[in-house]
Amino acid sequence: MTATAASEAPVRKRRKWLKGAIVALSIVVVLALAGLAGAGWYFSNELLKPDHSAPEYPFAVEAAADGTVTLPRDEETEKPGTWGLAWEDGQALIGDVVDEDEDSVTRTVDRVISGDLTEGEAVRIDTYAYRGDPTTALGLDFEDVEIETDLGDAPAWLIPADGTTWVIGVHGRNASREETLRSAEVYHALGYPVLAVTYRNDEGAPAAENGLMSLGEYEADDVLDAVDYALANGASDVILHGISMGGSTVATAARKIEDPSVIRGIVFDSPCLDWDSTLDLQADNRNVIAPITWAAKRIVEPRADISLHDLDQRNFADEFAMPVLLFVDTADETVDHRATLDFAGLLGDRATLVESASGHTATWNEDPEAYAAGLGSYLSSL
Repeated sequence: MTATAASEAPVRKRRKWLKGAIVALSIVVVLALAGLAGAGWYFSNELLKPDHSAPEYPFAVEAAADGTVTLPRDEETEKPGTWGLAWEDGQALIGDVVDEDEDSVTRTVDRVISGDLTEGEAVRIDTYAYRGDPTTALGLDFEDVEIETDLGDAPAWLIPADGTTWVIGVHGRNASREETLRSAEVYHALGYPVLAVTYRNDEGAPAAENGLMSLGEYEADDVLDAVDYALANGASDVILHGISMGGSTVATAARKIEDPSVIRGIVFDSPCLDWDSTLDLQADNRNVIAPITWAAKRIVEPRADISLHDLDQRNFADEFAMPVLLFVDTADETVDHRATLDFAGLLGDRATLVESASGHTATWNEDPEAYAAGLGSYLSSL
């Protein structure tokens, strides 16, 4: 072997090793990106795919007699306030804790709405409080009506009253019209007709063409159809009341509507007013690492044909000229309540803020009388 050949041999070996290292690194990068994309896709499914599966009932009734119910002691069962107690074929309204020990709590049963509450029944604590239709839950007359949308007819409950300002009640993500019954009771007592609506992908409502939720972007179109229905059937104007994702939906509807003057006011109840920061919160709650959250956001936008920037209502606060009431829960672990506080600050004197600390959509549950007073005061100011 010549001296030249001998000197070139280590160079060829280094090149071969470098080439192999680059190939190996490329494979690792491709696999990492594939894994990141797969995890992001899974997270996007969790967010966008409708889920109407049956709920779980984690607690067993230890005793039920003399207007009380005894439950295993838990963070949920001992929480003060007024809550629903749900089981597979029934619902009750429970109130104050009247007795407790290390293992159990006993609460008042304000009333049994449906079914039989008995010892051994598997139950869960229900934020909705009321289940059933407006008559079975609240004793209120109502009509089943259909709202014509581009996707087909969407069912709604119309609870009539004497006023000409109608309330459009919009529930949250994977929820139902029953979620609006707590506020509907207050509105009806004050003389406001209530239209509790469904929107695309709800049970009984038309499905979106892609089968996915859009976090309020296109659900807003169904709410605008409900506004048209109200105006065509005797309403002079409307109040939009949005709960959780319903907040994102009514905010987007208010920005899309051709004639904003028909919206007399907006009520936000634990609203999601920024999905970007809310996804960060949800990821933190599930110990999802930041790269997966980033990938999920990049996947969510094209899949649902949305812009997270456009669903951050703080970017459009100057478009909300109507008075706004915001029920904000500072213990909310579902949506980013800080974005709601920021939004309220941007509205200035157009905003009325009511704070609680009992969890997502639980301002009413914390104190129904205070909730009704706050809502009533806001309505009287319009």
